[in-house]
Amino acid sequence: MENRVERTIDGIRDQVTRLSFLSLKAIEKAMRSLKEKDKGKAKEVMADDAVIDEAYSSIEKECFSVLLLDSPFACDFLFISSALKMITDLERIGDYAADIAEEVTYLPSSSRLNIPDLFALSDCVIALLREAVDAFLNSDVGKARNLAKQDDRIDELFLKVRSDVAHDIDSHALSPEEGIVAALISKYLERIADHGVNLGEWVDYALTGEHGLS
Repeated sequence: MENRVERTIDGIRDQVTRLSFLSLKAIEKAMRSLKEKDKGKAKEVMADDAVIDEAYSSIEKECFSVLLLDSPFACDFLFISSALKMITDLERIGDYAADIAEEVTYLPSSSRLNIPDLFALSDCVIALLREAVDAFLNSDVGKARNLAKQDDRIDELFLKVRSDVAHDIDSHALSPEEGIVAALISKYLERIADHGVNLGEWVDYALTGEHGLS
């Protein structure tokens, strides 16, 4: 039975890895659709959210099966418990990526939306997510705990984008509709970063049994 449980846990680890990359790819593609004003690409992100949801449900079932039927050892219990939390964050990241993509579809073809700080914000958020995924893949506690520090810069950029949007609307560099889209996207990005920090905390918990040290 032990070997079967180990194989199941290895399979769950592989599935969480796949979900991590699906969610990361979704946010990257959503922001490319904004930069390129590509509504077709944005609609692909929205459609692909169903794949993320399906992966989430599959992993959740596997995790509960192990917890309820196999009485895993302490280290395996920590991993399974962490995996359940991680996939919740990853699924929400996928949702926010779809939300960003949906906002892109609302922009008129003549949109002038070009806010450097918004794209700087997205670059920082994507970099944080990559670090979170890397911390999981390499069982790197140090990298997992460092994510909260990166989030401080993201919070600063989020506030800067809000200021930029207000200024650009006031100066007529942006229409009110474009300003609303930019403000919403910046908020979605800020929330994605929070979920990225959560991922690091659950990696920490899986490896040390401690949580919330950041």
